[in-house]
Amino acid sequence: MGFLSSKICEESSPVLASTLASVALIGCGFFLDRLFFVSQESPILQPADLHFPKNQSEACLQTANAAECREIIKSGTPPGASKNTLSALEARARPNQRLKLAFGIESCFTSSDEKSCKSFRTQVEKLLYVEEGEWVNFASTARQATKEALDVDGDTISLFHVVQLLTLKTMMRVLWPDRDSKQSTNEQISTLAHEVNVQWLRSKEHSADGNPPWLFEKQTSLKDAVKAVFPDWDEADSEQNPCNLILPGYETMWRVVLRCFIEVKARNHCQADAWRFALRRFSGKPTREQLEVPISRPSTEVAAVHIAMEALRLYPPTRRIYREYCNNDNQKINVSADIEGMQRDPTIWEDQPNAFIPERWIDLEEGYDIGYMPFGASPFNCPAKRYENVPMPFGPSMVALLVGILVEATWGAWDIDGELQDDGRPLDTDREAYSEAMLTRSQSLENDVGEETIWCFCDSCVVRTNAEMFE
Repeated sequence: MGFLSSKICEESSPVLASTLASVALIGCGFFLDRLFFVSQESPILQPADLHFPKNQSEACLQTANAAECREIIKSGTPPGASKNTLSALEARARPNQRLKLAFGIESCFTSSDEKSCKSFRTQVEKLLYVEEGEWVNFASTARQATKEALDVDGDTISLFHVVQLLTLKTMMRVLWPDRDSKQSTNEQISTLAHEVNVQWLRSKEHSADGNPPWLFEKQTSLKDAVKAVFPDWDEADSEQNPCNLILPGYETMWRVVLRCFIEVKARNHCQADAWRFALRRFSGKPTREQLEVPISRPSTEVAAVHIAMEALRLYPPTRRIYREYCNNDNQKINVSADIEGMQRDPTIWEDQPNAFIPERWIDLEEGYDIGYMPFGASPFNCPAKRYENVPMPFGPSMVALLVGILVEATWGAWDIDGELQDDGRPLDTDREAYSEAMLTRSQSLENDVGEETIWCFCDSCVVRTNAEMFE
C-alpha cells in the first residue's frame, strides 16, 4: 500500500468501521492489487505455451507487455485466449484465497460480492481524501514514531524496525482516525508489523493438503499481536479483522518507503542532496503545493512528487498482479501481470529504465502512463491513485511524507551501515532483502544541523541557511 478500494459494511461500531476500511484498502491497486498476488512463485509460460496443468498452481502465464497487463488486470484473459468465463471479481478473488487462510480475512480481495466491494471503496475514499490540513497530523504521528524508534542507547538499530514502525503507526492514524493512539505501545505495534511480515513469508510455502501449518487459526503469536493492538477485535468475525486493512495499508507501503529511503540516503546518487532537500521540505510542510513545487536548485528542478513516483515505478508495491483464467471447457490457469517488469521496460522507459532517476518525471511527455501501473488499472484502480479532484493524491504523498520524515530524523545523526553504490541497477526487491541493514550513529558532521548547510549539486555548491529550507 498497496498504500485501498472496495468492500464495506454499514457503519455501526468503531471496530466495524475499522473493518470497513479494511476491506476497502484491499480493493485498490496500491494497497490493493498487490498484497494478494505475490503469493505464487510459479514457472513462467509464454503466451504461445498456454496449457492447463492438472494443478493450476503448477504454472502461471506471465506477461510484462503493457496492453496485455491491462487486460489481465481487467478480466484475467491472457494474450491469445478466448474471453475469461469468470467475472472480473471472481478472477481476482480466487488466486487470493491463500491470504484468507493465512490471515483470517474476508474482503473484496477474497470475495467476489460486487455490492460489498463498491460500498467498501466508498468508505476507503472517505479515509484517504481528507483535507490538506490533516496531513500535518499524519506528519506529526510519523515524526513522533520515528523519533521514538531512534531513541536507543546503542549506536545501531535495525532499518527494518524503524521503517516498519513508522509506516504501520502512520497508516493506523489514516485508517483508524478515531482510535486512541495511546491504546497500544510502539513495542506492540512493532511486534504486529513483524508478525504480519513473518506470516506472509510462511504462507508462501505451498502445502499439498488443505491444512497447511501456516493457517491463521494456528498462529498464536500473530493473533496475540493483533489483539494487543486492537483489544476490541472479535476473533470470530473475519470481516472485522484488522488485517483486512493492515495488509493493503501497511504491507504494500513499507517496502516502497524502505527502498526509496535507501536510494536517496545510501547510494551516492549525484542529485541525492537535492532529493533529500525536496523531501525534507515537503515533510516540514506537507501541502499539495510543496509536493509539486520544484526546488529550483542548480542542475535539477525536482519536486517531492517526482521522487515518490520514481520509487513507485522502480519498486512498485504490486510486483505482480494475479488472476485466474477459465476457458469454455472449464480449464483453469493462473495468469500474471508483471508490473515490475513492465515499469522497467526499455521500450517504454528509454532513459536507463533500471536506474532511480526522479528527474525523468520532469516535463514527462503525455502518455507515459501506458506502462505505469503501481496503483493497478481499470476497473480496479486504487483510490490511492487519484490525482485530480482530491485535496492530496494519497499514494505519492504518503511515500514522500514517510521518506521525508526518515530523511529529517536521520539528518546528520544516522547513516545506513554500508554503501549501496549506484551501478545502474535497481535494489533487490526480494521480500527479505536488506533485513540485516542497520542504521548507525553518524561519526561525521556532514549535513549537521548547524547555522548553515552546504548542498552539493555536483557541478556547483550552494550554501543555504536552515531558515531557507522550508521556504
